Amino acid sequence: MSRQITFEVIPVIHISSGRVIRWEGDHFVRCHGIESNPLSLALHWVGQGATQIHVVDLDAVNNRVSAVPALMLALKNFPVRMSLAGGIHSLGVAKERLSYGISPLVVGSLLDSPAILEKVVSSLGTQNVWGSIDVTRGRLPWARLHNAINAGLNTLVLTARSPDILATGDILRFIEDRTRDGISIWASGQIREYQDLLTMARAGCRGALLSRALHEGALTIDGVVRTISRDTGPKTA
Repeated sequence: MSRQITFEVIPVIHISSGRVIRWEGDHFVRCHGIESNPLSLALHWVGQGATQIHVVDLDAVNNRVSAVPALMLALKNFPVRMSLAGGIHSLGVAKERLSYGISPLVVGSLLDSPAILEKVVSSLGTQNVWGSIDVTRGRLPWARLHNAINAGLNTLVLTARSPDILATGDILRFIEDRTRDGISIWASGQIREYQDLLTMARAGCRGALLSRALHEGALTIDGVVRTISRDTGPKTA
């Protein structure tokens, strides 16, 4: 009997110079109109059923003034959580971000600094820190994975520029193995095909962080969630 899967979709908003940008191919392009405003876009996703929004703060990465505190303040009365990536390089910065009500923090480059990573995780708790793992040409960065697991992280986000990299044998086996170990795995990157999400969901993937596919209407939050639930549930005669 098939096991019905609960799969989540989290919209991603990239912010640079206080405005929304998005990936197109291998580069960023600026959004226009209502989609260029982080708050307007966040509220649009809330209206589409999002219960969590993931923000990539490129201003923090580049040591510019961040729009994230103002965005979080504007969203505090709405039924949505915010996760955040970008510029989180120390315990002090991580604590500051959490003080805005943001959780979890998704860290990438911090995985290369195991001593700082362990301080952040032990101070803030694993529920507040996720690890971001880049998958390049189907290969996993084992040193980063080792540091993440040693620090006690129990949620990892696998990111690849090409979706077919994630929905392939070695990565699917990794998802299955880590899920059995009690680690939650999420997928991210330029995923546009429902079948890729279904394949990863069946391997144990907890959900997906999506940007361009939602912007362009190739996928919808409700559509992905309902269809995966339907396609993995018990079959009726």
